[in-house]
Amino acid sequence: MGMIRKTASIATLGLVNWRSKSEQLARVENERDVISLKLAKNEAKRQKLAERAERAAQRAEKAELDLLHNAKKAKRRRRRQRKVDSAAHSAAEATRRARRKAKRHAKQAKKAAKDRADKVADLVEH
Repeated sequence: MGMIRKTASIATLGLVNWRSKSEQLARVENERDVISLKLAKNEAKRQKLAERAERAAQRAEKAELDLLHNAKKAKRRRRRQRKVDSAAHSAAEATRRARRKAKRHAKQAKKAAKDRADKVADLVEH
């Protein structure tokens, strides 16, 4: 510990250093070791955080790509559904038109048959 140095330091009111160069060197080396351990721990933490950030970025990118893919599928599904709906609507409209046309033709045929029957009846009467 250097009792002579300590006593000399007190007696000279600090003119002689309290610690010898070897003590100062040992102290600085200890502080350096502590700081290097803290630095290593901080570097490990930084590395872990960087890896977590990278994984989070990858998950975000995957989620965005999934979102775009699902949006594209939904758009395709809506377009196909519109085609189906349009075809169903067209088929229903065509069925209505065909029904009306058949009704109109049946009515015309009935009227034509009645007219012919009337003509035949007129010819038979004369």
